[in-house]
Parts: sequence; structure tokens; C-alpha cells
Amino acid sequence: MIADEKLAGLIVFPIALIGVFANWTVALLIRRLPSLKNSFGRLTASQSIGDAIHSTVFAFLFSPMCFFGIDFMKEYSSVIGDILLIAYDISTYSHLCISLNRFCSIVAPIQYDTIFSMSNTKKLIMFSWACAVLPSFYLYIYHDCKFYYIDDFWVFTFSTTPVCGTIVWYADFLKYNSIVLSIVIIDIITVSKVRSFKAHLSSTSSQSHAKKRSAEMNFLKQACLQAFVFVCELITYFLITPRVDGSERWLRFFLSTVAWVCVHMLDGIITLSFNKEFTQTIFRGIQIKDLSGYSTRHPHTENTSNAGSKTKH
Repeated sequence: MIADEKLAGLIVFPIALIGVFANWTVALLIRRLPSLKNSFGRLTASQSIGDAIHSTVFAFLFSPMCFFGIDFMKEYSSVIGDILLIAYDISTYSHLCISLNRFCSIVAPIQYDTIFSMSNTKKLIMFSWACAVLPSFYLYIYHDCKFYYIDDFWVFTFSTTPVCGTIVWYADFLKYNSIVLSIVIIDIITVSKVRSFKAHLSSTSSQSHAKKRSAEMNFLKQACLQAFVFVCELITYFLITPRVDGSERWLRFFLSTVAWVCVHMLDGIITLSFNKEFTQTIFRGIQIKDLSGYSTRHPHTENTSNAGSKTKH
């Protein structure tokens, strides 16, 4: 019979691996998609990188550590914990920036291109990454507030020192809940404006403008769904898990570790689902390889394929 810790590693690995493929796909391909060569696309890429790092750590560090019982990794698990916290903060701040981006695009469409210019977006991403990296070094390394792995529940937890308790309360619980509350308020206001815009759109807008606004609505749906998943994870992690009896090891594991891994995996899945160009780009690349291999044996077919492709552009 498989040991509990090994089983925990096996449960986490496939979920995290899906997150690795989904989020790195988004992060690497997003610059090739015309519809995402904008501020929203850059912010989505920033979020995907944070999610991808988080999923990669769980797939290739956490899961082997649990499955093989690697004592060396457990001893220095606080290093892994620091990386997870930084990646989580990058994803969290990106969520907030995306909500603000959608709010501005719906409520102030005329000023949107100025506020979220490519230059301003790059500065915003750099600022959000600095807010994720620098405080983590100060709070969790300088103050020795370790975020480390424990065997009891197969989770990462903070040290129980008084200083660490204060840091966790203000820099984790209150911070994340404030961000969640802000995201929820922003998204509610944004969604409340959508219906009036839709009515105005159908009566006065041109077809090209209608198509653009339709894409904006699709981006909004993606942002709202990702925010909803994010809120659910914070509720299970910070509010429900502490109230679960210590004897319920598996329940605590699923409400904390598994929920934490799932939210970053779902971020990538949602992004891929709401942007069909990702799958089209992937399959187009596969088709090009197949055609190139086929054309070496049939030159005439290559000419025909090229001619057909020119007529589409």
C-alpha cells in the first residue's frame, strides 16, 4: 500500500503538470497572437509567468520531495516556500492589474489607450514584480519568518514565532483579503456597466467597433472567472482550513495545498479556453510541420498549398 506522503505527491503532480503546460503555453505564445498584442495581453502574460513558476515548483520540486521523501529538500523547503510566495504574489498583483484594466476599458474607453499605453503597462508590470520580490526578501528572509514544508499535513506553513505571526497577519491575510475585496468591487462595477454598453453598441456602433467591443467583453469574462477562482482559493485556504480539525489530514491537504495548486492550473486553462487563437496557433504550427514534411515528397502539393495560403491573406 502506498504511503500517505507518496500519495500526496502523486495527487499534486498531475494537477501541477497541467498548470505547467497551460501557463507556459500562454506565457510563450501570447506575443504571437494579434488579439493579445495589447495591455491586457501583457498583463495576462505577467500573470501566466507567475502561475507557471508556481506550477513548475509544485510539479518538479514539491511532488518529488513528497514521493521520494527527500530529506535534503525538506530541510531547505523554506527556499521553495519563498519562491512559491513570490510567484503567488506576482499572480495576485497581476489579477488586480487585469481587473483595473478591464474596468478602465469598459468605463473609460476613450482614455483607456492613454492610461494603459504599452509604456505604462510595462512600468506597472515592473512595479508589481518589485512589490512581489522585494518585500518577500525583507519579510521572510531578513526577519527569518520561514514558510516551510511539514509532513503532518503535506502543506507549507509559516513559523510560529511572534514576529512571524504579525507578518502573516498583515502581509498575508489582510493583504490578500484587501486585494480580493478590491478585485470583487472592481469587477462588480465593471460588469454592472456592461449591459448599458451592449444596448448602446447594438444601436449605434459599426461592425468593426462591435467586434472590438465583443472581444473586450470576452476579456472581461475571462478576468471575472479567474478572479472568482482566486477568491474561492483564498476562502478555503485562510478561512476554512484553520477551522478543520487537525485529525482531518486529507481534508486540510485538499483545502490548502491542492486548492493552491488548482487555482494556478485553472488560471492557465481559463486563459486558453477564452482565447481560441492559442489552440489555432498550436495546431497551425503542427500543420505547417506536417505540410513541410509532406511537401518534400510532393513538390507539386507544396506549390498548391502555398498558393492557397496566399489567397487567404
